[in-house]
Amino acid sequence: MARGAVRNGTDDGAQMLSAQPRTESLAAGTAPRTDLTGRLSRWLGLVLVVLLGVLLIWVLFETWLQVLLATPVEDERGNLLAEGPDWPKSVKNGLYFLLLGLSAVKVAVDRRWRDFRTPADIAIVVLGVVFVLAGLFGGSPIGLIGEAGWVYLRGAIVFYAWRAADPSRTSVRRVLTVVGVIVGLNALIAIWQTLAGPTSYQNLGWINMTWARINRAHALLDHPNHLGHLLALTMLGIFAYMASRTKVHWRWWAAFVALSVALSATQSRESTLGFVAGVAVICVLRRGRWAAGTLAVVIVLGFAAGQLAVSPENRAELARRLAGVASAFDLGSGEEPDNACVETRTDCGEDREKIPEREVRVLYAQQGVELWLKRPALGYGVGQFGGIVAYEHDPLWYQDPRFGPDGFRLYGSNEKQVDSFWLHLLVETGALGALAYLAWLFLLIAPIVRAVWRRGLAVHPFGWWAPAAMMFAILVACLAPSMEDPLFPAQLFTILGLAWVWWKRGTLVSSGPTGVERTEERE
Repeated sequence: MARGAVRNGTDDGAQMLSAQPRTESLAAGTAPRTDLTGRLSRWLGLVLVVLLGVLLIWVLFETWLQVLLATPVEDERGNLLAEGPDWPKSVKNGLYFLLLGLSAVKVAVDRRWRDFRTPADIAIVVLGVVFVLAGLFGGSPIGLIGEAGWVYLRGAIVFYAWRAADPSRTSVRRVLTVVGVIVGLNALIAIWQTLAGPTSYQNLGWINMTWARINRAHALLDHPNHLGHLLALTMLGIFAYMASRTKVHWRWWAAFVALSVALSATQSRESTLGFVAGVAVICVLRRGRWAAGTLAVVIVLGFAAGQLAVSPENRAELARRLAGVASAFDLGSGEEPDNACVETRTDCGEDREKIPEREVRVLYAQQGVELWLKRPALGYGVGQFGGIVAYEHDPLWYQDPRFGPDGFRLYGSNEKQVDSFWLHLLVETGALGALAYLAWLFLLIAPIVRAVWRRGLAVHPFGWWAPAAMMFAILVACLAPSMEDPLFPAQLFTILGLAWVWWKRGTLVSSGPTGVERTEERE
């Protein structure tokens, strides 16, 4: 009876707290706000939440909208590519700038500058300084330094906007619900694409059939890996929520299974591996739920294996990639004969020495490490190697003589950038830039991990979702340029930003051993 009374008292107090204006995160000693200032703060917070929601939705439709408005263009290999308008990207950048400005105004109105002097906030300033130094020592023009820094760090604007907005749980739930519906729509489309084949891609307006030919679904996004990242992050959020409950309704497992089927349709191996690592992080921090974690991993791996079993295209693609990895280690970058020709190419004449097809990611890494060893401290300058900024600044960036007598060898790839974010970062900014970036990520997640680990039970699922998402991001960035693409940073820093909101309020972790039970009753 006493225990029930304590629970009820805690719940009533939490409800009263949630009904009050969001002033609990203001720094100690802050002067009381006038009614006018309070109303302005609330309106600014509401506008920030709306803009954040619009941004999260916009990045999910941006590439599809560009393709729908695009003019088909044929490349040298006969593939149809889409040259779309630039205004959707301008809208996205405008949203980022607007969020940045309104966040600064909101913090000034609330007089919360002290809240933004944490080690993580200092670390991002240091990181920016390192980027500038790398650019100056590498010969990057000032404008190029600014553009590259923007692409590297624009995701952090989302992180600061959520912290500045200090939203209510109701507002957050509404935004996540809308985004969740869009994620579900993409999942259904991915399953449909797997079942219906190339015509389903064409019916949606997609022009490039590269992924359709190997039966890899990408729904309304432009790459199967992008969809895989989105689905896997969502699934980690669902699992974190289920891990916070003593009883889980069957509909959550049903949603998880549906997303697992869609994830298998993408055949995004990096997303699958990142999900498995994220589940392990949640179980370690939760200090339990290993049976549920094992079941979740088995479901994901089972559907991925099933997709391979029923799809000859997927099996052939996986076999080709694995053989290419082995061949790249047997015959590394620069070791091929001068007259070498890949044996799978149709234009490989009889008079040329034939070599097996090799995985370009391995060849890029081999070249990249060699380049880094020549300039280990600050690299070759931001915006000059392998990224989308380097490509837009100079489509022939790989011919830079600093990258070798023949430049950086692309080995026939038609990609605009080097796949690995960490390789890109290391070559452009050197060891100082890579270490500064890792230190920033560590300081972003360290307070969340410490808070959760001390109690063992998190009041809010974000306490487990954020560390799992960070692990996912670090691993995926080894194989993809995800940390600087238009989509992934907005998702990642939304999760981190909201985790910091709950942490700053003191509601991220429970105050006792019955935290999970109280969370269940209150929500």
